[in-house]
Amino acid sequence: MIASLAFMAALYPYAVKIGFTDKPCHRKQHKNPTPLIGGLAIYLAILVTLTLNINLLPNQGAFISAITLLVCVGLIDDYKSLGVRIRLVAQIVAGFIMTEYADIKIENLGDIFGFGEIHLGVFASAFTVFAVVGGINAFNMIDGMDGLAGSLTLISVASLAVVSWMSNDDVIFTYCLVLSACILAFLSLNLRIFGRSNAKVFLGDTGSTMFGFSVCWLAIDASQGANNLITPSTVLWIMALPLIDSVCIMLRRIVKGRSPVNPDREHLHHLFIVAGYGNNATLIIILVVSLFLSITGITVGCCLGTPDPAIFWSFIGIFVGYYWLMNNAWKIMKISRYIRVNLVVDRRNGNPLKTENPRSGRDRRYVPSKHELENFDRVSGGVMAWLLGQRFRRNEAQARKNGIKDNQDGLVNEQVAMDDEVNIPIEQEQPADNNKADENIKPSEPT
Repeated sequence: MIASLAFMAALYPYAVKIGFTDKPCHRKQHKNPTPLIGGLAIYLAILVTLTLNINLLPNQGAFISAITLLVCVGLIDDYKSLGVRIRLVAQIVAGFIMTEYADIKIENLGDIFGFGEIHLGVFASAFTVFAVVGGINAFNMIDGMDGLAGSLTLISVASLAVVSWMSNDDVIFTYCLVLSACILAFLSLNLRIFGRSNAKVFLGDTGSTMFGFSVCWLAIDASQGANNLITPSTVLWIMALPLIDSVCIMLRRIVKGRSPVNPDREHLHHLFIVAGYGNNATLIIILVVSLFLSITGITVGCCLGTPDPAIFWSFIGIFVGYYWLMNNAWKIMKISRYIRVNLVVDRRNGNPLKTENPRSGRDRRYVPSKHELENFDRVSGGVMAWLLGQRFRRNEAQARKNGIKDNQDGLVNEQVAMDDEVNIPIEQEQPADNNKADENIKPSEPT
């Protein structure tokens, strides 16, 4: 941790000087150029730690070679934006270093279908490289908000540390602690805490690809072999949210006829931001979900001894549900925004939440139609439809009440006007009669 902080402090002024920063654009939330030194600082800290402790990690040389390749390509990509093919080739080479030099590969998928264990045989290396490339890009694609990629990596690494501690595997446990300390040092400058409104440093592709590769290395090492700590199905739960989000995003892009690697703003964290949640609120929600999935996987896989088919198909069910939610995300977020605007009040000052879009300055309130409410009630039933129904009923009751009051006020005003019309002639005729009476009275004769 101290080494990571020291390297970030030392690299910061040089990064600003040479322009090694992430510039703001329409797809990004930050407003000022931010140095992309988080990944490089963590790499240097890990390199120093592994150099001083030669036997800290098995196949240490292969691991250092692979992450060095990824870091070098990531640095160039952060500075000059390399093409997708070059980055993909580097990731494939790093995967082959892992399978051929370190002999860490996925040879057994476990009994995921209930028909017996699936052994990959000669396809083990190719499947492992495919899985590693997918894992690297999963953590790279989720890196779209301050603290998100680092926090999700920390949850995965901490989960593997808990599993290794339960199984008395000191090697994996020790390296997980080292990597966790480096991540915590980075998050101390990347999260919006201590009064900061923006991150001081960014991870960059350098750090996100290294994080993804490191988690894949540790997870595959822990799930394979005769003395495996977890099953491959449990690994899916430990890395659930980055994997599910990246696969769903790529499938949706392919369905829409776009390239699966073209960036957009349709990730889970983007939808929460559009729905009106702040950066820290979105981060907390996503981390709670990720932590829940990871704890669930470890509990059912390691503690309860649940069969592999149940663990695997439960994960597939969550993936299908997530994909459906993402396809219907805009409608759900509009209804969620409507509920937050109309039913939630800021208790600190008693004012309704803001409904103005900070970018366009336009009112972004959304009132769903009755047809949309009926569809939403049929598909996801629910509390939201009930709340919206309650809201509409209150509005209708208030409108009827106001209408009755207006009618009553109108009748009263009309009655007053009629009385005025009737009283005016009476008041005008009365003096006339008095005058006639006075004329009939004769003055008394003088005596």
